[in-house]
Amino acid sequence: MRLPRVGVRPSVSTALTAEVVTLDPVDRRAAGVMVLFVALLCAMVVPSLVGKRVAGSAVSEVIAAPPTVGSCVTAITGPDRPPRATRPNAAVTALPVATVAPSCTGTVIGEIISVQPTSSSTVTTLDEFVQANPSCRSQVEKYLGTTATSTIDGMEWTKSIHVDAVTVGPNAHDRAAGRTWTACVLSTVGQTYNATTSLKSSWDSGTLPDEFGLCWDRSVVPRGTPTSCTSPHSTQQLGYGFVASPTDSGTSIVSGMDADGMTAGCRTLAASVMKTSDPTKGGRLAVKVVAQAAGAPYVQCVVTVVGSGKLTGSVIGIGSKALPLR
Repeated sequence: MRLPRVGVRPSVSTALTAEVVTLDPVDRRAAGVMVLFVALLCAMVVPSLVGKRVAGSAVSEVIAAPPTVGSCVTAITGPDRPPRATRPNAAVTALPVATVAPSCTGTVIGEIISVQPTSSSTVTTLDEFVQANPSCRSQVEKYLGTTATSTIDGMEWTKSIHVDAVTVGPNAHDRAAGRTWTACVLSTVGQTYNATTSLKSSWDSGTLPDEFGLCWDRSVVPRGTPTSCTSPHSTQQLGYGFVASPTDSGTSIVSGMDADGMTAGCRTLAASVMKTSDPTKGGRLAVKVVAQAAGAPYVQCVVTVVGSGKLTGSVIGIGSKALPLR
């Protein structure tokens, strides 16, 4: 059956005509279902087209600040040594990188003793790097609270400690972000120690960790590998002295100064390093001057255990404390 036509009238402004059709109740329900289906379809499709939104906020990238003097270091990675000016025009390469501990407690290998900013725009060659970065080694004694040398009765003695002094810098990530600082790390050599206080002025205060002493299993071995002062040992080297006028006598002691004078100087050095008026500690140690070869330009000042005992610690700054002797 045809639907009735209602309200058909010519348009006033155009020749086109339109019809208004009245739907029965069944048709209205069908149209409503169709509208609902289209609305649901749009709700599912539109988010997929425009992408899902995730709540959040932007976070700036963290670039580490240079370390501070006195910070403890737990590891050093990268090149074994900083660049050296063996070829003055060679380009500067990456420096070793230090892992800085959040606090100076627990097991560490050393400490930051100086920090220096370096401009990458002015430092491009090894020669310029060396000029811009004072030797780390030259800063050690001042940081520890002592001097490198002592002149005793006309003979210059240099104190002996077993340390490494390494120039470190930013890691690759921070270098790419523009960090150009350098820092000096005073560290043990192949050892760790338990940090209880800063290394600063530790020589002066008598608190330098045992791991920084220069010890030998039985006797000094030229160009040999020292023994850790925390391991049982018989000898500790406290210093060495340069001989002004070495002789060719072939004796075990070579010097322009007589043997008695050198022995007295060594004893004075030992008393100063050990912070005691009796460096023999009641005769349990012997203070000796050792020469490695006839005509050698230097001699060593050492203390050795008298008898069969062994030291298990350093005697630097021992003062009135008991010998670590077993």
